[in-house]
Parts: sequence; C-alpha cells; structure tokens
Amino acid sequence: MTTSNTSTLLRSLAKLIEKPEIRTFQQSLINTLTGIVESEFITLYEIRTLRSVKAEYAETFLVPICFEDACVDNEIAPVLLNQHAQFDEAFQTGKMVIKQVGDKLKPMFQSIYPIFDAKGVTGFLVIDCKKAGQRDQELIEIFLGFYRNYIALLNDNHRDHLTGLLNRKSFDDKIMKMILSLGVDNKRKAEKEQFCLALFDIDHFKHVNDTYGHLMGDEVLLHFSHCMNETFREYDFLFRVGGEEFVAVLRNVDAACAQATMERFRKVVETHYFPQVGQVTVSIGTTIIDQKDLPVTVMDRADRALYYAKDHGRNQVASFENLLSTGELQESALKIEVDLF
Repeated sequence: MTTSNTSTLLRSLAKLIEKPEIRTFQQSLINTLTGIVESEFITLYEIRTLRSVKAEYAETFLVPICFEDACVDNEIAPVLLNQHAQFDEAFQTGKMVIKQVGDKLKPMFQSIYPIFDAKGVTGFLVIDCKKAGQRDQELIEIFLGFYRNYIALLNDNHRDHLTGLLNRKSFDDKIMKMILSLGVDNKRKAEKEQFCLALFDIDHFKHVNDTYGHLMGDEVLLHFSHCMNETFREYDFLFRVGGEEFVAVLRNVDAACAQATMERFRKVVETHYFPQVGQVTVSIGTTIIDQKDLPVTVMDRADRALYYAKDHGRNQVASFENLLSTGELQESALKIEVDLF
C-alpha cells in the first residue's frame, strides 16, 4: 500500500470515530466505504430475534438498518434469515459469501460479509458492485475488524455490566431522541410512532439482599433481565436504570396493548423460579410518551404510577393515564423551567 493510500485509510478510520454513538458510527462506516471501494450499493443488516407482543415464540430475521429517522431504529419490513440461502450460508460459516446477481448483459456481484462478536454473527455488511476486487475485499476486512472492536467499546460504555441491558446513560440519550422523533414528520409512515414507557421495581428486593446476600441479589437481577429479554420484542428498548429499577420502552403499541404486554410480563416474573430465593414479583408503572414531554416529566408520571402499584399491594401494573382518568391520580405539579440563552 502506498503512502498516499495509507494516509487516506488512516483519515477514514479517524473520521469513523468522530461521534461515539452506534447508529452514527454505522452511518459513518457506510459513508467511508462508499468513498474508498468500488460499489453501487452498501447496506448494513442486523440479525434480530423478533416476536409479536402477543406471541409466545420468536423467529430470526434479517433487518436492514435505516438512518433516516431521529429515533434509533427503523420500520423496514424484516425477512426471515433462513429464506435467503446466501445470508444463511454466511451466518452458518462466519465467512464472506459472494454471489452473482443481475443479468448476463449487466452482471453484478454481491459480497456478504458477516459481522460478529463473541456470541456469533450479529449482522452483515453487503456490498453490491460491478466487479469483486481483491484489494477492496482486503480493505473491507480491515474496516470490519476495526468496526467490531469499536462497537464492542461502545456497547461496553452503553450497557449495564451485570445484566447486559442498556444503562442509565443510554436511557438519558435515547429518551430525548424518542420524544423528538414524535414531533418530526415521517414521510415513510401513515401514522406517527408511539412509545409506552414502563418503570419496573422488584418487590422487596432489599429483603432479598438482606436475607440471601448481595451475590444472590445479583443473581435475581440477572434472572429478571432474562425475563425481560424473553418477553419483549427485539426492537423494544430495555434498560437497567438503578439497583432494582428497570425501564422498558415499547414501540408502536397503543395503551391497551401496552397494558396487556406488561400484565404478561408481570406473570412471567411471578411464575419464574429464582434459584434459592423462589418467587419474586414486580410492580410496574406505565405512561404514554407525548411529543411535548421532557424526560423528567415522563419518568415522573411512570414513577407515580409505580408507587401507586406498590402502595396498593405490589405485584401489579398501574397505568398513569388510567389512574388519571379515574381520578386516583392528579396531574403532576412538577414544573420545568427552561432558561433561554
């Protein structure tokens, strides 16, 4: 590689890490590769285990990553991974797969590079080009190695080290983006997105720590987070925001569906066996996020609903909007003063 090419590569790598946020980094990867390799299209895919909010089973899907919205996700329809032989081959072998696409007059090549971490293949980088060059393949492998390491660092910074769920820092970053996305016209959707936030508190968790010790308390937290991962959809957001406090943000659900989903999760926890401890229950407070909200007002409503649930017997789901409509809770007196400079 010449000095000029080396300098270009180093500048490209430096450009990638200007903003330490996963979606921004992924967009930067595509932009960078578009400028240095011969390609017609470059696409990133994620592998997701998706489930319906009402379903008891999950399937593995291939989901293209979209970067158009303020919200960190997309609405492109997923497809089953096992219905695409070339992707399934790359998934099973962990190796790059090249196939010829297009017709004989205008042949195109599609190179499918698996992206993986310590747990296995998590997605794909797909390059559509007129010819598959050895030099470009080597460059892409270099970038993917860098990509894997940097994503691991970002995940380490944004995830709770015990449970693997998103941490409080991630929650603070994402909740504002969700609110802002509600106020943005979305030309790809007939209806605006809707979010329901749920705040969970493990009942009598202090008693668990006092009786069984903090190591067993950590084990309860791990099992609880496992229940969350098994119950909610892959594209819902799951956080651990405090000791025994967790948050879930459900996407594209109405109030009735959110209530039913939370009730199902409550039963999952209630019937789950926690080693040595036995039965553990959870109190849940929910609220619908509005485009006029601030993060602190959303959490205040969910917190008030949660404490209503705890004050009225625990092991139940309480919706702020339902409690407001029945007069059991009143509008919050919380006032937010914003200084304009």
